[in-house]
Amino acid sequence: MTTTSTLDALRKKAEKSAKIAEGDKAALLEAAVEEAIQSTKYGHLSKVARSAGITSQYLRTLVEEAHPGWLDRAAAEREAAKAAAKATKGKSARAA
Repeated sequence: MTTTSTLDALRKKAEKSAKIAEGDKAALLEAAVEEAIQSTKYGHLSKVARSAGITSQYLRTLVEEAHPGWLDRAAAEREAAKAAAKATKGKSARAA
């Protein structure tokens, strides 16, 4: 009988630990999404994913679910910044 009560206690402890782990994982993923959308800089999302211990693609999926269209807007911002930098570089080269 002692074995059964020990197993029951261990099972309950394991179930409690699993619930805590699920909550911690959800908090981690939520924080990763919020951190990822703080910058549209190239590589930022990948850096956040590495810090969170998840794949970049999974973080992209989570970001798109939480903030539909954000990834496309971020890409557009990066392209616009790249074009502006290229235009500025071209003007300064002509001025010299």
